[in-house]
This record gives sequence, C-alpha cells and structure tokens, in this order.
Amino acid sequence: MHFSIDTTSMTIPFLCVIVTYCVVLTGLGWYGSRQNKNLADFFTMSGKAGAILTGVAYFSTQYSMSTFMGVPGSIYHVGYAGMSVSVPGIAFSMLIPALLVGRRLITLGHRYKMLTMADYLADRFDSTGIRGLLAVLMLIFLVSMMGAQTIGGGVIFSTYTGCDEWVGIVVMGITVILYCMAGGIRSVMLTDLIQGILMVVTAVVTFFVSLKLGGGLEVINEKLAAMDTNYVSFPGHNNAYPWQNYVSMIVMWSFFAIGQPHLFTKFFTMKDHKTMFKAVILGTLGMWFSASFIEWCGVTGIISFPGLEGKNSDFVVPLILQGGLPPIISSLMVAGIFSAGMSTISSLLLTATSAASRDIYQKILNRNATDEETWKLSKVITVVLGIIAIGIGVMKPGSIFQIVLFAFGGLGIWAAPILLGMYWKRTTTAGVYVGVISAEILYVLITLKFTSWSFGFNPLIVAWLFAMIVIILVSLVTKPVSQETLDRHFADLEHVKG
Repeated sequence: MHFSIDTTSMTIPFLCVIVTYCVVLTGLGWYGSRQNKNLADFFTMSGKAGAILTGVAYFSTQYSMSTFMGVPGSIYHVGYAGMSVSVPGIAFSMLIPALLVGRRLITLGHRYKMLTMADYLADRFDSTGIRGLLAVLMLIFLVSMMGAQTIGGGVIFSTYTGCDEWVGIVVMGITVILYCMAGGIRSVMLTDLIQGILMVVTAVVTFFVSLKLGGGLEVINEKLAAMDTNYVSFPGHNNAYPWQNYVSMIVMWSFFAIGQPHLFTKFFTMKDHKTMFKAVILGTLGMWFSASFIEWCGVTGIISFPGLEGKNSDFVVPLILQGGLPPIISSLMVAGIFSAGMSTISSLLLTATSAASRDIYQKILNRNATDEETWKLSKVITVVLGIIAIGIGVMKPGSIFQIVLFAFGGLGIWAAPILLGMYWKRTTTAGVYVGVISAEILYVLITLKFTSWSFGFNPLIVAWLFAMIVIILVSLVTKPVSQETLDRHFADLEHVKG
C-alpha cells in the first residue's frame, strides 16, 4: 500500500494549532517566572508541589516523544511482543522508584535543601568529585536525549506541512527554551499538566482511529496472523524479543528510572510522603492508560500503513491521525505528540541546567557564588544547552528510540550507588568511583562493539550488575565515609516522620 501525504489540506490547520499551543506554553513560562523567588523555587518549587502536579508531571516527563513515535515505530516491526514489553515496564516506572527511594528522598530534600541528584550523592559520599562525575555524564546523556526528542518535532512538521524537518526541530526547541528559562520547574510542571492531559486524549483517539482504518481489531489480528504468526505471539516478528530482551526491557523502563536525574529530582518537589502516595497512583494510572493505547497503534499500523522501513516507521502515529481524522482534529491530536516531546525536553533541559550551574559552577568552580548569581547563570545555560540539543536534532545521528535507549542506559547505571548508598552503610566513595566509571566504560563497549558480552540482555543490565559487584568489593577494602555523614543519612532519619 502506498500512502501519499496531502500537505495542502493539513498545513494551515496544523500551523494554527501548533502556534497557539506554543504561545500558551510560553505564557505559562512567563507566569512561572513571576512566582519564583529564589534558586530553590527555580529547580524544585522549594518542595511545595502537590499530588496532581507531581503525578502528572512525572508521567509527562517519562512519556517522551519516544513513547509516541519511537516506541510505536519499534513495535511496528515486532508486533504484540513489543507492546507487552514496554507497557508494563513504563507503567511501573514511578511505583518502583517511589517504593525504593521516594520517601527518603523527600525527607532528605526537605531537611538538607537538596535540589539535584548530585546534591544527594555528593552529600551521601562526602565527595565533590562524585558530584562532578555525575554532572558531566548528565550533560552528555541528557542533552543527547533532548536532541532525540526534537527529532520527533521535525518528523511531525515534515508530515503535516511538507517543510524540512529542521523547521519543526527549531520551533519545538525554542518554545521549550523560552518557558524553561523563564519559569524553571514551576513552568515545566504547569505545562506538563496540560501536556499530560493532552497526551492521554491523543493516545485514546489515535487507537480508535487506527482500529477504524484497519477494519476493526478482529480483522487486524487475522491479517497479522496471516502475514506472520509471530506478529501476534512471542518472540515477535524476526525473533525481536527473546526472553533475555523481554526481561531487560521491562526492568529497564521500570527499575532503572531510579537512576534518571530528571525523574529522581521530582521527589524533591513533593510536599510530603502523602503527596507522593497520591502522585504515584495518579501517575501510574496515567502512564498505563496512555501507553496501552498509543503503543497498540504500532501493531494496528502494520495493517493500515504497511511497508514503512527503517526510521520511516517513526511516522506511523502521525500517519494514522492524518489518514483518519479531519485536518483540524488531526492537528489537535498531533499537538499531543508534540506535548510528549516538549514535556520531556523541558525536564531534561532543566536538569541538565542544574548540572552545569548548580553542580559544576556553584558547588565546584565557584563555591562563593550566591543562589542569586547561580539563578541568573542558569537562564543563560538553559539557552546554550537548548541550542546544542537543537543542533543534535538537526544532525539526527540515529532513530529517536536508539538515542533515548543509549542515553537512558548510561544514566541508569547510577541506580547502583543510589541504592547501595541508601541501604548499605558500608558503601564507600572509592567504591562508587571505581564501580561507576568501570561500568560506564563497559556499557559503551558492549553497546558499540562487544555485543556478545551482554549474553542477550540489554547492555545496561550487565553493566549495572557489574557496577554493583565492583562497588561492593571495593567498598569492603576501602575507607568508609565519616560517622557524621552516616548519621545524617541513616540514624537521624529514623526520627523523621512524614
């Protein structure tokens, strides 16, 4: 089946909707800038955010452009096996971190005024070096992830207007830069609230449109089975998901959210433990509901738009919307896909900014810098990092899903020192250094060259296990942190209620 994109009927409605949408988000950035009073407000709302704001913001951040384009595009080549991997993995990506680290992070964040993931690790291991190491890796991986999200903006603009992809990349990037620079986390979370609602609506509508285009679920499943029974069973088309890959992907998207700085710091924004409990329920339901519907479209799209090859499969969701809805409605729905990218970019951008301004500048390069000076510098850094991300998107070094997967894995390794630091007093600074650095090197080697070393699992699984073993072994033979530090993170917290 050949599909021709009719840009003439779509361009004006699409541009009207997207321009209006971007203006509204920029306005929220201006509102957020008037509410912020200090650096803590800019990065964490001073720990005063409620359950609705944090719950929706968490799932909006986790649900990126990859969820609405990259993942359905990947599932398009696999069938139901791909959907059964990502849906449960993503749906539990808030619940597991909340149970394992959430309560303690809220307590520590309020008590010691922590603003970033590096604040926690540097304090727990009494090490400026660990702060610097994490900050540098955050900049590398987070900016790469931002670039991947902007690629989706380019794809959407190209699909709906026929213009070059770089136009959409620039529009998306500049809009996010403006509201992040203006209002910080307050603007990010307010825009996330709107974007989260829009994402859920888009997921549901797109699914039912895809059913109509394919002739109904029963017809679609019959056609898939006739093409290849693996489309409707494990291990998926072309043996895409053997059990090792299946386990890896579920564990990756759920458990390793612990090591993602842009998700980790959401706990510092929450008012208290009760807020976290309510936010987890809301966020988990939102993630499960929208993931189920939008990723199903990757399966149904195999029938509606067959023959999409390589990176072109990233177009499947926009094609479904364009092929099955009137132009103005399709444009409103595609704004939901735009939302998925922008909500994630904004959190990534703000977190990367904190790494540069808070962790590197204020805490390492210029320890005499005031919060006011750091706040002003943060606005400049936001613009610079945003421009770099736009550049990565224009160069398009890989598919959305590939870039996000690699960057997610590079940061996921930090789940090792976080968990050991919280639950094992004997974890040492030297252990973290050796474990994390060696595991990051191993991760890159497995990903780029020695793929057989992963034994069929995702490289992150192997690298993280390696990090855990090395940290434990080195910690047993090296000097522990001071008793004062241990008291702050263990004994003293036992008296804190929340």
